[in-house]
Amino acid sequence: MELKTLDAILSEYQQALAGESAPEEAISRFREFLVEHAGLARLDIPGRGPRIVAPAESLRCFHFSQYLEWYLPEKRGAAEGEVEAARASLGRLNAWLLESGRIDRDTFEENRESIRGGGEGPPVFQEIAPGEEVEPRAPSVAEERDFYVPGEYGAVISGEFLLTRVQEGILYGKREGDVREIGPILVDRAVSSGSRVGDRIHLSAGQAGDHWNLLTIGRLRE
Repeated sequence: MELKTLDAILSEYQQALAGESAPEEAISRFREFLVEHAGLARLDIPGRGPRIVAPAESLRCFHFSQYLEWYLPEKRGAAEGEVEAARASLGRLNAWLLESGRIDRDTFEENRESIRGGGEGPPVFQEIAPGEEVEPRAPSVAEERDFYVPGEYGAVISGEFLLTRVQEGILYGKREGDVREIGPILVDRAVSSGSRVGDRIHLSAGQAGDHWNLLTIGRLRE
């Protein structure tokens, strides 16, 4: 099969919608999110706007959850009904990607889980024992490359954070002594799934517009 960019794949799917205006508009908005916030490789063409030149496999499960759980409700102020309509549209896209051979069954299942969203309710606070010990989790997170856009960090912040909110692919937290909450911090799904509200972690993140990209993370043990 011919290798295509993610932009070409999304355009092909929009053509397959055959004039279904609402789903086509939903995919256009999802593409806007990918262009502006996912940190995927893109090419700015004068008079035509940016195009995503990253390969199709750059689309990951956490992109769906970040779009549905952060971008639409928090940045765009979408109502619950709009988010659910977008969830249905992305579900159709995910099914088409599988049927057209763009993704395998495992990727389809991971995407579907992210699109459906978590059903376990908000995480609970945990007791944090005094006298923490730093346990390096990893020098970096593999999927950071999906979010990193060279030269676009307005600021870099690091230190010990107390997590205040945890969503799939998204963290929020406060540093000791700070009043304001830092976030959303876009992270890999493996990082958010292993985190809970009340956890203390040491991380560094780069500011890209109105969100932060995770650079490094270390977990503080009880």
